[in-house]
Amino acid sequence: MDATPEEVATWDAERRQQSSEPICVEHANAEHKQWRTLQRFLGRREYFEETYTAVAGLVSDRAAER
Repeated sequence: MDATPEEVATWDAERRQQSSEPICVEHANAEHKQWRTLQRFLGRREYFEETYTAVAGLVSDRAAER
C-alpha cells in the first residue's frame, strides 16, 4: 500500500510525539533505581514500601531544586 507524502509526514510526526511522551516517566523511574538504598535493600519486605516512599520523596525534592 502506497501512502502519500502528506500521510507519511503525518504518521512520522505522530510517531515522534508518541515516542517522546514516556521519556520523562522513564527518567523518573530510573532515578529511584540509582539510589544505593533501593539497589541493595536487605531489610524486611514489609519495610520496603516505607523505604521506597522516603527515597521517592528525596528524589522529588532533588528534582524540584533543579
